[in-house]
Amino acid sequence: MSNPDDRSSDDSFWGRWRSRLATFDLRDRWWNLLNFVEARRRLRWTIYGVLAALVIFGSLGTWFYSWWRDRNAISVARQWLAAGRLDIAAEAVKEALTVAPERPEAWAVAADFAVRAGKITYAVPYARHAAMLDPGNWDRALVWAADAVLADLPNEANKALATIPAVALENSSYGQRIVGELARQKGDLASARAHFESACRLDGPLAIDEVPLGIVLLSASDPADRQRGSTLLEKWTADREWGAQTLRILLADALRHDDRAAMLKWADTLRIRPDCAVGDMPNCLLALSKADEVHFASALASLEKSYATTSPDNASVFIGWLNQIGRSDEALRWAQTLPREAAHRPPVAVAVAEALRQSGKWTGLDTWTKDGDWKHGDLEFLRWLYALEAARKLGQTARAGKLWHTLQDHAQLNGVHAVFAADTLYGWGWYDDAVSLLWLAADKPGVAMQALGTLARHYQMQRDAVGQYRAFKRLYTLRPEDADIANNFAFFAAVIGNDDALIGRIVRTNHDRFPDNLNYLATYAFVLHVQNRDTDALALLKPVVSEWKNSTALAFAYGLALPGAHQKAGARPVLSTINPATLTTQEADLIKSALN
Repeated sequence: MSNPDDRSSDDSFWGRWRSRLATFDLRDRWWNLLNFVEARRRLRWTIYGVLAALVIFGSLGTWFYSWWRDRNAISVARQWLAAGRLDIAAEAVKEALTVAPERPEAWAVAADFAVRAGKITYAVPYARHAAMLDPGNWDRALVWAADAVLADLPNEANKALATIPAVALENSSYGQRIVGELARQKGDLASARAHFESACRLDGPLAIDEVPLGIVLLSASDPADRQRGSTLLEKWTADREWGAQTLRILLADALRHDDRAAMLKWADTLRIRPDCAVGDMPNCLLALSKADEVHFASALASLEKSYATTSPDNASVFIGWLNQIGRSDEALRWAQTLPREAAHRPPVAVAVAEALRQSGKWTGLDTWTKDGDWKHGDLEFLRWLYALEAARKLGQTARAGKLWHTLQDHAQLNGVHAVFAADTLYGWGWYDDAVSLLWLAADKPGVAMQALGTLARHYQMQRDAVGQYRAFKRLYTLRPEDADIANNFAFFAAVIGNDDALIGRIVRTNHDRFPDNLNYLATYAFVLHVQNRDTDALALLKPVVSEWKNSTALAFAYGLALPGAHQKAGARPVLSTINPATLTTQEADLIKSALN
């Protein structure tokens, strides 16, 4: 039972608080505060200033955070690109485009990423969007044009250049280089020369202008022009950045024109440079062997001495150089001086086998492949490959058949070896065997894209639309997001009459994503033609139909659509400009059918 005294004490406590609250009138207090402030003018203005500052700083803080976030996302993307970390840069670029889609810098960094990642086709629309968001910034338009040149889209490049006033373009060395490169690619060397010379006048004596001008002049028929080109390039042969590149150009030109004095000069100069690459040495040795046999023998003796005590890897490289320039006999002679243990194991054993093959020493090659430890370095499959070549040349049919089946079985287990063996057999002229191995490799992760790309090139050389359809169909299943692959798949499917519904979706999607790409537009029009919608095809082509003389793809689609729209007379002058040798036999048959 509670104590009455405690209850009385509690009631007294709450009573006092209720009394205090009853006497506290909030409204009165508020008016008293206002009167207090009103009576003090300085205090009043101070409060007003503080409140205004809070509003202003709050607004600025919100704006600054948004600005900082946008700038930071773009800056982070640029930093990762500069560091070469494309994997992380990809996410940073996505973030930049998400938080700052209205900023041209975000699209510019996306274009830069695409170029560095080797996806130049994707760089073009990004660069275009950056330029469109920043009209009047000619630098962005020039980057758009340059990316289009790299993507082999001359019409796109010209569209970008058209946004730049003629005066601004004429006064931009960067712009003149781009226009000059476009002219050079078209084979218009006179225009290319004029634009590169204009860039030289604008910049002064810079390598970035004089080197391309020199390259163009080397292609001139006038000896004086060629001499001027050589002089321009020679000027930069001692430069740290441009020296090796200009020496390679001059050496290649000397080899092309059989200029023995120039061969000797440039080969000796290039091979002693610190930045002379491994790939430069075969050309240097070839030039020396053609220019002066005594000089070549002296250089070769020096190299043989240097490589005598080197590692097996370097020894195989040296033998490989001699094989490349057709001096396999010297390679075999020098290989005999190597320790037996090193010579009979890869990589030296492989280089020696190639020397024996090039020399046509089939019995020696057969013997060589039966000796040594070829399993070293997991290169046993190369022993089978060279043994197969020797057996076939020696007429050993049974042995050759057994070795071929062994290679096929191995190819089903190792895709990398399958691709390498296929490339080797292709180089030796065994095309059917190479194609067989490539189709086996097309099922293997990691090498499928490479194998299918090689198959597509093979069928292109064979002018085989069915083969290209097969290759691009498989490529499309692996990379459906790749617009170029999708376009090729759709085109060859249309040529042979397959996958109507699917290719219709593909060409529409590509056109929606890249409306200015003439190749994609031409494929879309061709698909419409195959679907007997020639009127729709011509309507689609109408805005760019004047470009057909500059685009084989456009001429093909336009010329085929004309007869179906009852304009057969106009088809012949269009289709007759296309060289049948550049088409598959199925495409050539379509043209014949349209003209007949």
